[in-house]
Amino acid sequence: MNLYEVIRWGNDADDPFTGGPNGPDTGFLVRAGSVEQAAALADEALRRARPTRVSAWAGAVYLLGQEHSTEADPRILRGPYVQHAYRHGWRQWCRDEEGGAWVERE
Repeated sequence: MNLYEVIRWGNDADDPFTGGPNGPDTGFLVRAGSVEQAAALADEALRRARPTRVSAWAGAVYLLGQEHSTEADPRILRGPYVQHAYRHGWRQWCRDEEGGAWVERE
């Protein structure tokens, strides 16, 4: 299993300065076997939140590393949390629309 940070651009806060698509991003720390699996877990959590100001799907996934827990089930380990997303040189996949293909970017 790998550790991923799954990012939705922006957040659903009502604040006119820090909320919305240009505010700090919504993130999840996810244990999963693939980029698609990590994103699917975060997308489900985002849909359940029923956002009104931003999308209900993730736009980026960062590969943080391997996970060596005794547990093997894919799941959200932390989140949602709101902070600006930074890549820090990790491998990155992005998509431009819900259900779109994940494309690795450098």
